[in-house]
Amino acid sequence: MNFFDLHCDTIGECYLQKKSLKTNDLHISLDKAKDLEKWAQLFAIWIPDEKRGQEALQYFKNVYDVFLREIQNNESDISFCRNSEDIDKAFKASQYSALLGVEGGAAIAGRLENLDFLYDCGVRLMTLTWNDSNEIANGCFSKDTSGLTAFGKETVKYMQGKNMIVDVSHLNRKGFYDVVDITEKPFVASHSNSDKVYSHPRNLTDEQIDIMIERKCLIGLNLYTKFLGESEQSGCDEALKHAYHILERGGEKVLAMGTDFDGCTVADKIAGIDKISVLADYFENHGISKQSVENIFFDNAKIFFSRVLQMQ
Repeated sequence: MNFFDLHCDTIGECYLQKKSLKTNDLHISLDKAKDLEKWAQLFAIWIPDEKRGQEALQYFKNVYDVFLREIQNNESDISFCRNSEDIDKAFKASQYSALLGVEGGAAIAGRLENLDFLYDCGVRLMTLTWNDSNEIANGCFSKDTSGLTAFGKETVKYMQGKNMIVDVSHLNRKGFYDVVDITEKPFVASHSNSDKVYSHPRNLTDEQIDIMIERKCLIGLNLYTKFLGESEQSGCDEALKHAYHILERGGEKVLAMGTDFDGCTVADKIAGIDKISVLADYFENHGISKQSVENIFFDNAKIFFSRVLQMQ
């Protein structure tokens, strides 16, 4: 099958645990992806909330070095892609496609020139916050309920000008609406589910989902058990309910996958990229059409990134 995943924390775990991308015991490895025909993975460099300023930027650099090393060590299998043409070239060469994101705008340490640095490094998506507050905005677990800061609004506008994708996952509600107010181009929620199906601060309300559908954005379905449902083994059935709900609201071209692999607990049955076909088959066997499954697991994200990451 083909698979396009909007979010994983694998490269950060390779850095922290000193493991290779080729072979490991994580959710994602190149070996585990061997049965996928086309695979595009957005690798997120997660910035812990305790790191701010230059320490946050340095943490990005440390993990980035590991990312570059792992891509270089496996260049026959996977290619670092910075635009839509790179993705197509990788697929034509029977390579996997690696895109780079940052999870937590603290990485730019409150300076727009650092955003330029990230872009030059190949970062094409930035999740504005993680769970807490930073120089850009307040996360969904922050005690501060205000939205984007003045610098945050400047940052979002600057990102749009550079065609760097704005990611609202982890952002609090007010911050989301601030993004809506000041953006013209589509944005993403790389790894977020439906608050209507399972109420959680990390999930999107119906109003947020409707806005994203109207704006031709992208929503990545998150497989974290705590965002899917109450059970510690929430998996296929719960993910199906979230997918159904977003599809029923008109999200046929908006719903994608944002597994959160290697950043969370995933039900055993679908815990790994080698098991993603289990979820796709479950969807198709429980009422979602084959074309819709292909849209969710690959086509919607591929079309979105082809449109947004055109060569400058």
